[in-house]
Amino acid sequence: MKDEMTLFQNHVSEKGLKRSVKRDRILHAFLKAKRHLSVQDLSDLVQSKYPEIGYTTVYRAMKLIVSSGLAEKVDFDDGVKRFERKVGREYHSHFICTSCGHHFEVFDKSIERLSQKLCKENTFQPQKHRLEIFGLCKRCH
Repeated sequence: MKDEMTLFQNHVSEKGLKRSVKRDRILHAFLKAKRHLSVQDLSDLVQSKYPEIGYTTVYRAMKLIVSSGLAEKVDFDDGVKRFERKVGREYHSHFICTSCGHHFEVFDKSIERLSQKLCKENTFQPQKHRLEIFGLCKRCH
């Protein structure tokens, strides 16, 4: 987590902003959570320990966390914007139930290898790649 904190502080400095204890606490909570979080989820998590940190501060910090490259937005097609840790995570796919909203991740290197192979065969330079499969989970099927 130390490397992520350093990367974030460098990004904040490059943006011409000063270091903030509140932002550090928000980033720490996000990195520690190890799950997909909406800004509201993160705000609730942070406020349970630091009630003085408001939703708007969490929202702004999350924008900085994303722009620093530490997080990315994931969309489960349910109207809720969630974020997941980007740095230090291996490639994975999302499976999302369109009925109950249950979601899970699948870590399978063969999917990543296949996408790299297809890009190479088609002389395509990928900039971003994400596999999301929408359907019905075992309970809803």
